Amino acid sequence: MKIDQNKKAKNEKTTYVRPPIVTLMGHVDHGKTSILDAIRESHLTKKESGGITQHIGAYTVEKSGKKITFIDTPGHEAFTKMRARGGAAADIVILVVAADDGVMPQTEEAIMHAKAAAAPIIVAINKVDLPGVDIMRVKKGLADNGIMVEGFGGDIVAVLVSATKKTGINELLDVINLVAEMHPDEFQSQVSDPLEVLAIESRHDPRSGITVSAIVKKGILKLRDEICTKDSVAKVKAIIDSSGKRVLLAMPGDAIEILGFTNVPQSGDIITTIDRLETLKAGNILESPLPVADASEVQSKSAKSLNLVLRADTLGTLEAIISSISKIKVEDAIANIMFSGTGEVKESDILLASTGKAIIIAFKVGVPPSISKAAEAQKVIIREHEIIYKLLEEIEGALQGVIEIEEAKVKGKGFVIEKFVLPKSNTVVAGILIEAGKLKSNSRIGVFRGEADTPLYVARIKSMHIGPNEVQVANKGDEVGVIFKPETTDINLDDRIVAL
Repeated sequence: MKIDQNKKAKNEKTTYVRPPIVTLMGHVDHGKTSILDAIRESHLTKKESGGITQHIGAYTVEKSGKKITFIDTPGHEAFTKMRARGGAAADIVILVVAADDGVMPQTEEAIMHAKAAAAPIIVAINKVDLPGVDIMRVKKGLADNGIMVEGFGGDIVAVLVSATKKTGINELLDVINLVAEMHPDEFQSQVSDPLEVLAIESRHDPRSGITVSAIVKKGILKLRDEICTKDSVAKVKAIIDSSGKRVLLAMPGDAIEILGFTNVPQSGDIITTIDRLETLKAGNILESPLPVADASEVQSKSAKSLNLVLRADTLGTLEAIISSISKIKVEDAIANIMFSGTGEVKESDILLASTGKAIIIAFKVGVPPSISKAAEAQKVIIREHEIIYKLLEEIEGALQGVIEIEEAKVKGKGFVIEKFVLPKSNTVVAGILIEAGKLKSNSRIGVFRGEADTPLYVARIKSMHIGPNEVQVANKGDEVGVIFKPETTDINLDDRIVAL
């Protein structure tokens, strides 16, 4: 990357008019990132798994010679805390509502955070190109939640947008600039102001180390500055602007990435100079780190516990996962997070999971081949995920006993749902529904009846058929016809079949 030399002289100004910081909020799949795509002529949505933005990003764009900095906040309900922090960082909030859906539960959450931010609100009604949309219904839904748009009893501007058709985008940017012009004092910044940078997101990059996505709120950040948060320090190795260029300095309102931290800052941390740290602490400006439940406390509250070791790509994502897991309510069962951290799965995670009989969750992070082999040797399960709600569904299902997250540890078992006799050979076939693990051809099995702990019959599996096809392995959920050796006629419906 080349260093942008154009910013060298900007620090000679005494007063700097920074760009407004704008947050997009709204329900999942209502088009927040698609609108940013249209603004930036990029394809962020295609890069996101499932089309859902999974952590906050900050981007600076330019319209009519004026800069606007955007924070793209996730719409999934799991990211409430991150969305709240995005709102707190914003000068202007754009509430995105899909014309075909109207106000949804996460729209209501977004409205709450937008109001808490005490920032001007602009409504972007997206997907207006779809047939049969009812704009008045959308506006009524907004009014029912205290968002009174123009022409509907209020003065909040509502812009009709189609992100896919790229219509209404210029009007939306014009409205943002207009709202910013109505509050000129809020965007005046002195270059001599003490440095205050808001950490939006942090992640481990295998090549460049810890990378912090941030927005400069006050002051000027320069290359080789010595900076810190409440529990991390850095000598700035690189400043990268939102177009991917390395720059020598960042001005108020700039969306940037910072390289050089020794520890990963939390989302929402204030980054400042070391001499300013105590002042910020005294003013309670710095946020507290995420609390994690004590394992012994969790264990004592539940007779059944699913132990987890969590790894995620960023701290914000990790925080959202932990928060969401804590909300899963299953009677007499709880998910116990033994450890959580960012970056790829490590050997220490395998050792901890083996000792604590835990499952490792790898969310959007790599699992090196050597680690996979170590996990296999230690009989540790690693579950890789890229969509948070699928992860949460799996954990909830495991706690309810609906799905077996530890299938590799469970011996094959099922129960007899049908019994029939082959007409030519008079061979008895047991129709079995596999409810956990797997059954394999030639496996040794036991047939259990009622509540008995001792098998009524011990045999091997001679052959298995799913439909007309003979199979060597039958997995959980399969309905399979099994012939035993030696054969037996003493098979009843609901008999339990367990691999021994």
